[in-house]
Amino acid sequence: MTQQLGIRELAERAKKEGAIDLAQGVIDTDLPTPLVNALHKVPIQKISRYDNKRGVPAYREALVNYLGSRGWNIEVENVMSVAGAMAGITSSLLTDLKPGAKVLLPEPFYIAHEILLNALGYEIVFLPAKIGEQLDWDDVIDKMEDVDGVIITSPANPTGQTASLETLKKLSEAARDKNCLLVLDEMYREFIWDNPPKDDADYQKLDWSKTVLVRSWSKAFAIPGWRVGFAVTSPERIEEMAVCHDALYIGGSTVSQHVLAEVLQNNLPELNQYVVELREMLLRNKAVLEEAFTKYGFIPQPVPATYYMLMKHDRPTDMAVVEELIAKKIVTTPATIFFHDRSKETGFLRIHFAAKEEAARKVAEILTK
Repeated sequence: MTQQLGIRELAERAKKEGAIDLAQGVIDTDLPTPLVNALHKVPIQKISRYDNKRGVPAYREALVNYLGSRGWNIEVENVMSVAGAMAGITSSLLTDLKPGAKVLLPEPFYIAHEILLNALGYEIVFLPAKIGEQLDWDDVIDKMEDVDGVIITSPANPTGQTASLETLKKLSEAARDKNCLLVLDEMYREFIWDNPPKDDADYQKLDWSKTVLVRSWSKAFAIPGWRVGFAVTSPERIEEMAVCHDALYIGGSTVSQHVLAEVLQNNLPELNQYVVELREMLLRNKAVLEEAFTKYGFIPQPVPATYYMLMKHDRPTDMAVVEELIAKKIVTTPATIFFHDRSKETGFLRIHFAAKEEAARKVAEILTK
């Protein structure tokens, strides 16, 4: 079997060649100090065991308090722990949909969503949108008539396009009316640059009967290896999802959940400040890399959200420009992999600006010398 080019493969190539990795969007910075302290403080001997399939109770309670601090008042029965966002998405899909079900996936898409849907035996219905343009949400609602599920990533990777809360409300109501599962992947919720919401209060307006929202701490706290996040939906669906999630992930990392419970309850101001400073670092990197790639001859596209930037190029193929940059010890991502037909060239590549600041400056030095 021929190995398909993916972001992980590009990241491994960066390691092998000693290059700067702007392909895989892992935030390269120090972890929040309260998390590190709590990791040393929690009683590892007592918590390194199985726990409630819905999640460690203290963690679920901490999630309720955390969301409440953001203006979103929910009950503990509406939230469960998931072993990262992909685990939440997987469990929500398997709870509702049988193999062969049709799932709507807007493109360009996060490549792992396509891989997941194929692995689960679903038929993917692709919904194209032009790079730089918002999805036609009325079209999404219309297509709910003909599919069994929809995955909406907001903010979207790689484009940064973000659905408004009013749009999410309409989508959730349409999902209920059309009996179509709506999965909202909000991995990049903390990194909305254009008109960021002041809090999460309006999520209370969503209809949760056929909607599942999934978030993770992988990006906001720079802990992708901890495999911990949460899902919000109706109490009935939580019970069904918990059975599926437990069968696949045995509840996820109890250690991660206990540590998050500790810091969310006792160190929330410090965590919030960490996110503020992380956002500032990302924007500094964005400015440095935007200028550098512009001087190199690319055209950076607007970044309404996330820490990814699409660059328009004039090379013959997307992969040609990736190889050109690899020769300079910079690894990027060809935009072709975000589309189901990888034979069509897009004229774009994707970078992330979550590297260390010295790495961003080094890239600028390479591209502008």
